[in-house]
Amino acid sequence: MALSANVDTVSVSEATLREFVRHLFIAVDVPPEDADITARVLVEADLTGRHTHGVSRLPLYVNRLRRGLIDPRPSLTWEEPRFPGLRVLDGGNGLGPVVAWRAMEEAVGLSRLYGMAGIAVRQSNHAGAMSVYCEEAARHGQILLALTNSPPGIPPWGGRTAFLGTNPIAVAFPRGEDKPPLVIDLATSVVARGNIIQAARLHQPIPEGWAIDEDGYPTTDAEKALKGAVLPMAGPKGYALAIMVEIFSAVLSGAGIGPGVKNPYNDDSGPANVGHFFWALNPSGFGSTDDLYRSLAVLEAGLRGVPPMPGKIVRMPGDRAEEQRQQYRTQGIPLDRDLYNQLNSLAVACGAPALVPSQRE
Repeated sequence: MALSANVDTVSVSEATLREFVRHLFIAVDVPPEDADITARVLVEADLTGRHTHGVSRLPLYVNRLRRGLIDPRPSLTWEEPRFPGLRVLDGGNGLGPVVAWRAMEEAVGLSRLYGMAGIAVRQSNHAGAMSVYCEEAARHGQILLALTNSPPGIPPWGGRTAFLGTNPIAVAFPRGEDKPPLVIDLATSVVARGNIIQAARLHQPIPEGWAIDEDGYPTTDAEKALKGAVLPMAGPKGYALAIMVEIFSAVLSGAGIGPGVKNPYNDDSGPANVGHFFWALNPSGFGSTDDLYRSLAVLEAGLRGVPPMPGKIVRMPGDRAEEQRQQYRTQGIPLDRDLYNQLNSLAVACGAPALVPSQRE
């Protein structure tokens, strides 16, 4: 979710922000390579306008590391494989981006070898925007579908209490070296819960139809929504998709199911035990990759050629993210000032270097 125009912001360059995040994680005993991975995942989310899954999550990650609720140096354990191309990874309660990145790398390697691969992950944590992993896999020529469960956020259809997470689905398709991958990223709820967390932090209302309060009534109050539940997208269809993601991410892997995933914002009783699932497919198994790229181009041209509605333009998934990437690389990544101040306070507390804004600030 992009920041609204009336929010006071500070601009920071991509390189500066990534280095700040890296140093902050190193300051709390995360190995430099793992700090690099986590910084890359979080900053990439901000760079593409997904601010709800970027460095706004940094205080959460760092504070849980400092309280011993995330292991900064986890022992990642691969179960003995039962079939070629299928693996189960125990993330050892490590940082979600680190665990997810290792699983993505394994999926890509096995897909190149066997044509496809499935990786089920347990004992992980919040891993940021799943699209980041999909896009990385696509840049290596593989199609990747990435799923994750999350703490209770949406109710079962007809219920008023959250049970399933907002359980996002992301996938990316390579389109050749001269074009960015085609990336699809969506929550199975009306909106990602991070948008409501951001609205609550900025003391802003949320649109009607996003959420219900703890008594089951519609609300536009972000704080009440966080105590209640986010509504599934497309009603029972979104609910069904959320169940699907839960099965892939948690039932297959042994991760927490429903309320078995601890909310990192208010439950310090132990590891979150988030589950992920990565399914990689080698497109060369269906013909030449050049044919794939040409067919994708034909599909895109056909979609963009549809006459638009009045005042609209026809868009493809990922268009806005790519526009934001180009804009932010030129103008800097905007952070709301409250978050900027919070990050610098966190850096002082951890003995890490301060975050320096772009020169235009």
